[in-house]
Amino acid sequence: MVRAKKDHDRHATAGGHKEKPMTIDFGKVERYIEDRGFGFVSHTFAKIPPREVFFHIKAVKRTHPEMPQALDGTKTIEKLYFWYEYRTSSKGQEVLGILDLKQIQQKYADDIVSFIDTIKTSWMNVGKPLPESLRKATSDLLNHDEVNQLMASRETLEAEQRRHQEELQRAESARLQAIAEQRAAQERAEAVKRQAIAEQRVAQQRVEEEEFRQLVAEMSAQRFTKSSQVSKYIVRHKLGHKYKHISGILQMELDGDVWNFNGGFPPEIYARLCGELGLGNQGSRARPGTFTPYKDIIEH
Repeated sequence: MVRAKKDHDRHATAGGHKEKPMTIDFGKVERYIEDRGFGFVSHTFAKIPPREVFFHIKAVKRTHPEMPQALDGTKTIEKLYFWYEYRTSSKGQEVLGILDLKQIQQKYADDIVSFIDTIKTSWMNVGKPLPESLRKATSDLLNHDEVNQLMASRETLEAEQRRHQEELQRAESARLQAIAEQRAAQERAEAVKRQAIAEQRVAQQRVEEEEFRQLVAEMSAQRFTKSSQVSKYIVRHKLGHKYKHISGILQMELDGDVWNFNGGFPPEIYARLCGELGLGNQGSRARPGTFTPYKDIIEH
C-alpha cells in the first residue's frame, strides 16, 4: 500500500484513534447498489487486504459530478476504472474522492515512481496474467513509447517461456515414449519367453507320450502283474536312457520316513500305466513326493 505525502496526514478520529494517512490507488468498479448510493472499487497496487474499497456516491460526486451518470447501468460499470484517494479507519477502507492524472502528478509524484516500478515488474512477470486494471494504469502513467517497449519485452519473454515449455513437453514426451518402448520391448520378450516355454512344454509332452507308448508296448510283452515289476525291469535292464522323461527317482514318504524309489513314475504317468497294462495297485500307504526324471540325472 502506498502512503500519501506527509502533508496529507490528517487529525485523529473522534474516538481518539489516529487514522492512517490517505493513499491512492487505481481500480475497477466491481459493483454499485444504485438505490443505496454506494459501491466497491478494486485495488490495483495495494499489497494488503481488503481487495475492494467502499465508496459512497456523495464522496465521488464532489470531485467528479458526472460519476452518478457513469454509474447508471451495469454495462458501463464493467468498463469503469478510475484513480482514487482513500483512507483506512477502524471501519475499513473508504474512497474520499476521484483523482485525475494532473492531480496525481501534483500531489502524489513520489507514489507515481513506486507505481511505475510495480507496473514494470508486473509486466515482466510472465508467469502471471496481466490484470486489465494494470494495463489501463500503465497507459495512464507511461508514454506511448514506454508502453510499446513494455509490450515488446513481455512478448519476448512470453515467447521464451513458450519455447521453454515446448522443450519441457518434448523432453517429457520423449521420456514417456522411451518408457513405452521399453515396456513394449519387455512385453515382447515376455511373450517370446512364454511362447518358448509353451513350445518346450508341447515338445516335452510329445516326447513323454512317445516314451509312454514305447513303455506300454515293451511292458505288455512281459505280462507283468504289478507296477513294481515294471520299475525293477527298467532298473535291472538300465533303461533309464530309453524312458528318461517318464521314469526316474521318486521320493516316497510314510509316517515321517522318506526314501528314494529308483525306477519310479510321477503319479499321473503311474495312473495311466496301471490302466494301460491292467496292473494292480499294491495298496501302499506311502505318498509320492518329488520326482526327478532320469534325463535330469543323466544330463548332470
